[in-house]
Amino acid sequence: MEIPNFADLGKNARDVFATGYHHGKGLIKLNVKTKSARRFQITSDTTLNFEASKLSGLMETKYKANAGALLLKWTTEGVLSLGYEFNSLLMKSVDLLSECTYNPETAAKCVKVGTKFTNERINAHCEISNDLNASTSLLGSFVVRCRDLFVGYRGGYDTALNKMTKNDIGLAYGCADVDFHFRCTCIPHEYGLSVLYKVNPDLDIAADGIYARRGDLQKWTVGAGAKCKLDEKSTLRFKFNTDLQLATSLLQKLNDGITLILSFNIDCAKITRGGHRVGLALNVEA
Repeated sequence: MEIPNFADLGKNARDVFATGYHHGKGLIKLNVKTKSARRFQITSDTTLNFEASKLSGLMETKYKANAGALLLKWTTEGVLSLGYEFNSLLMKSVDLLSECTYNPETAAKCVKVGTKFTNERINAHCEISNDLNASTSLLGSFVVRCRDLFVGYRGGYDTALNKMTKNDIGLAYGCADVDFHFRCTCIPHEYGLSVLYKVNPDLDIAADGIYARRGDLQKWTVGAGAKCKLDEKSTLRFKFNTDLQLATSLLQKLNDGITLILSFNIDCAKITRGGHRVGLALNVEA
């Protein structure tokens, strides 16, 4: 079994709650991905928000070479990024990462370097990001596997603020039909627990609970969701939480590589006042 990175711990449960929901007060999303000879890849992700009358998105180009991959990215905010990833250049299972970012509008520049190490027992990642006009940030994470148990930690530090920006732990456990994921974000301010149960190959149900505490302020949220595969081309999702937010989405494969997603979010606490959200997404892959 592949060792996930820290951000992917509990990914199966999050898929039930996050994937397929693109709703807003009038939101249209277009995602296009193309590949050529398994070396050249172009990805375009564009979102049009009618509520804010704003178009946002990015264009990403990736070229895979024998020693790694060259990455070029441009966003509608005018930010340009150029990076290169060296695969197993110094030693096996060790990748070196580098990226330069420039914003012509603000003249902001950033340089990022990092390394990633993976094997059958551990997945570790460390990077240093230097904003040439401000500060240096450090970010590192690791996940260790012990049979079916995954234990991970992520930490971040900002030299200008002189404080931790990330201080998270995560534990994930999976067996035949059930996955558990416990997390503590910004120790000790936020706790979360998610459970995924695979009822059958076509139906997944999940529950997620979050408890946050900041000084005298406390907040907790519990949600439940399900993902049901109706047939080979259709997938239905729905979720509900204690904030009385009810959401549903329908994924429909129109053709090979073309997927249409329609999603809704209803605020049950203000159901007669309007303000509910709807979204439409189109994914194209070739």
